[in-house]
Amino acid sequence: MNISNNTILITGGSSGVGLALAKEFLKHNNVVIICGRSAQRLEQARLLNPKLRTIECDVSDDLSTLKMVNTILKDYPQLNMIVNNAGLMHLHDVAKNTLALGFQKNEIMTNIYGTISLCDRFIPHLQKQKQAAIINVTSGLAYMPFVASPVYAATKAAIHSYSLSIRSALNNTSVSVFEVLPPMVDTEMTHGMDMPGMKKIKPEKLAEIIVSKIKNDQEEVRPGAAAVMINMYRLFPWAINKMMSSMAPKILENIPNYK
Repeated sequence: MNISNNTILITGGSSGVGLALAKEFLKHNNVVIICGRSAQRLEQARLLNPKLRTIECDVSDDLSTLKMVNTILKDYPQLNMIVNNAGLMHLHDVAKNTLALGFQKNEIMTNIYGTISLCDRFIPHLQKQKQAAIINVTSGLAYMPFVASPVYAATKAAIHSYSLSIRSALNNTSVSVFEVLPPMVDTEMTHGMDMPGMKKIKPEKLAEIIVSKIKNDQEEVRPGAAAVMINMYRLFPWAINKMMSSMAPKILENIPNYK
């Protein structure tokens, strides 16, 4: 995949992995548009990176998404790459019923529906481009359950399966489908989620790896510890499940009760 001279939309691009990817793609002479729910955060990102284009959007909301898609197609007809990075993760003690159903629904709508709706709406346009790509950011947890964030892990497993399906469906078109399965990343989302023996990767380092792997047409990108964990889970699922379950109580120790 050519990583230069593209027009790229990155969801959840005002912070964390999304912003790091945006900055990395800017280095390669791309037009980069970031979207997010917070106009203030988008403006802060643009002030620090003046070449960024911004657009406000909540990918879990149909009207907001449709408005953004129409604007992008009108203002950036050369769009040829979308990065589905927007995501929510709630820590959740199921046994103590700490997370209201509304929060869980929002997690599902953002992580699953948000990704599917953008793919569905942009694929007809992307197929008209000489070279195009969809990059879905999932997680190493797409391959394994995690007691401390059961809904999040399930949503990433769903998008992993979806990515495999659309990659096959688009095989004979100009659209390549990539999936990124990061390990634990040092962002606001993982604040307080320290695991023994597992060092968090910096968003900037992750972004460098992602772009280099896409350049080499690696369809499934598993940086660092993610590759190790996925391979170990395939060989010893019982051992990894036991290890992940043993980490959960400490992670869930101080979570607020969202009821």
